[in-house]
Amino acid sequence: MDAERSAASPDVGAVIRRLRKRRGISVRALADASGVSASFLGAVERGDSDIALGRLALIAQALDHDVASLLGYSLLQSTPRFVAPARQGARGDGVEFSAFRIPGSQLELLVASFAPHSGFDDSITHAGIDVAYVAQGELSLVVDGVAYRLEEGQCVVWPSSHPHTMRNDSDARAIVVGFATEIVH
Repeated sequence: MDAERSAASPDVGAVIRRLRKRRGISVRALADASGVSASFLGAVERGDSDIALGRLALIAQALDHDVASLLGYSLLQSTPRFVAPARQGARGDGVEFSAFRIPGSQLELLVASFAPHSGFDDSITHAGIDVAYVAQGELSLVVDGVAYRLEEGQCVVWPSSHPHTMRNDSDARAIVVGFATEIVH
C-alpha cells in the first residue's frame, strides 16, 4: 500500500490511530461509536486496508471531526502552507489591519493593531460569527450600539449579522486577533 500512497496524501490509518489514542479510546470503543468493525478499523490503522469516504466520515464524526479536518483540510495539502494576507492596510486612523483567508475553509484570521484613541472607520455586518482575542491592551467592542469593554487575555464571540466595530479608548496600543466565519468584503 505504501507504494500506492501519494507523497502528498496523509496516512489515514496513522491519523485515526493518533486521534484515537490522544482521546484514550480503544479500537473497540471507536468501532462501537462509529459503526465500523473493529477488525476493519485495525486493518486501516495498520495500513493493510483502504477506507471508503462514507466509513471515514463515520469514524471522523466519532472523533468529533469532519473528514476535511481529520485529513488536515486536503489530501493534497498534508504539509504546512504559508498564507499571505488577503487584505491588508488601514481600517481607520491609527488602525493597521490584516485578513488571512484560511485555505479549505470559510474562515478568515484577522489581526488588528490599534494606536491609542483609535478605532475602525466603519461598523460592519456579515453572515456568521466573529471571535476576537485581545492579545495586548484594552478595547471596546461595539455591537448594536452597545459598547463592551475587552481586557487583555479575554476572548469574545458574537453574531456578526449585527452591526459591530472596535475602538481603543485607552492611552496604550491594543492588539486583537480573531476569526470571522464568512469573508468580510
